[in-house]
Amino acid sequence: MRRTAIVALTLALALAGTAVAGAYEEAEVSGGGTIVGRVKLVGARPTLPPQPVFKNTDTCGKTLPDEQLVVGADGGVRDVVASLEGITKGKRIARDQPVQLDNRKCAFVPHVLSASVGQQLEIHNSDPFVHDAHALLGGRDTLFNVGLPAGKTVRKPMAYPGLILINCNVRHTWMHAYLYVADQPYHAVTDASGAFRISDVPPGTYSLKLWQELLGTKEQPVTVKAGETTTLDIELSGQPGPAPKE
Repeated sequence: MRRTAIVALTLALALAGTAVAGAYEEAEVSGGGTIVGRVKLVGARPTLPPQPVFKNTDTCGKTLPDEQLVVGADGGVRDVVASLEGITKGKRIARDQPVQLDNRKCAFVPHVLSASVGQQLEIHNSDPFVHDAHALLGGRDTLFNVGLPAGKTVRKPMAYPGLILINCNVRHTWMHAYLYVADQPYHAVTDASGAFRISDVPPGTYSLKLWQELLGTKEQPVTVKAGETTTLDIELSGQPGPAPKE
């Protein structure tokens, strides 16, 4: 499972790398538009067997669902990151609103989340035993590695843009989550129906970049008009990209 996570992270580097370009300027947005989208899977759907659990099974059970690709009955894909690329000026980053990650029954909840540079990440442990959170920027560089006693919350600032892999190293080797940190506030993660919403976008034409843990990245041009809602129906192929050579 850890190897699979690393493969998926390699597929994501194109998305993560773009976050470092240019400084973002906060300004009042007049006549902003909204992007409403839905991501749907087309083609073959990979079969992902349950993940075996070999520690704390009294709380977590003997298996857990594999969340690398979660698809609804009508094809909507959960946990796809959608982010506007090349936007350098727009609404304020909500630094006073932390993003939250829980440890619940030996799984990170949610499995994928997004944040902006300047926000705080709150990591809580709802389980009755110890977890930890090891955060790796780009899958390589440790940002932090903190213990999480039962019932406790740890806060960490999000200071660097990019894709962060979070593991639990307390022999919960099946546990991992992703946090996409952008240098701007125009990003979202799809819900259980594959839907996302990005609001207060300055009028203009942008590139919307999407990332999914197994299926890789896709770019979609999008034009936003003042005061209007742009609706996108986006399809991702069910065939994962090739694994990199060891």
